[in-house]
Amino acid sequence: PRQLIFATGMSAQPNMPNFPGMDSFEGDQHHSSKHPGPDAYKGKKAVVVGSNNSAHDIGAALWEAGADVTMVQRSSTHIVRSEPLMEHGLGDLYSERAIEAGMTTNKADMIFASLPYAILHEFQIPVYEKIAEVDADFYKGLEKAGFKLDWGADGSGLFMKYLRRGSGYYIDVGASQLIIDGEIKLAHGQVTEVVKDGVVLEDGTTLEADLHVYATGN
Repeated sequence: PRQLIFATGMSAQPNMPNFPGMDSFEGDQHHSSKHPGPDAYKGKKAVVVGSNNSAHDIGAALWEAGADVTMVQRSSTHIVRSEPLMEHGLGDLYSERAIEAGMTTNKADMIFASLPYAILHEFQIPVYEKIAEVDADFYKGLEKAGFKLDWGADGSGLFMKYLRRGSGYYIDVGASQLIIDGEIKLAHGQVTEVVKDGVVLEDGTTLEADLHVYATGN
């Protein structure tokens, strides 16, 4: 049987979308919080609507389980790999080298919490400029694959996006390479309708699938 799954971002409350035609979908519909995992979808066609943390994580797991996955990107997404994020974004506070320099968890927490939100973005912008530099080939690969990237409204990256929106980003632990390599396919646009065996995008494209994952955010 076909199955419809609704997934939100990491910090979002479950938000069930209300697309026209949802009642006609010939499958089981549920939110990502009730997702049973990818194992039942080997050989199935999956459409993941969204491009933030939940969309990437579920999409990658489905691909690993043998599903044919297409991600529908509705708007640009900020992506940062976990390794440079820890090195350049948090390494001075939370790392072995920080401990060797005399840092403790309590000190690190206090320093991070002491920065006023009004000026926090000024400290973050150089961090993501550095990450963009060291991971230039990674970002070129994503753009070549058609993925729409952003660095936040003012180039201040992940932490400010988290504080301002609670969504709109993905900390990459492998799914981005699947997109670069074409293993997870990309489509773009808003969903205008759900039909019995797929979704219709605003440009008229119909994506047929056995499984729909709606990463609808908060």
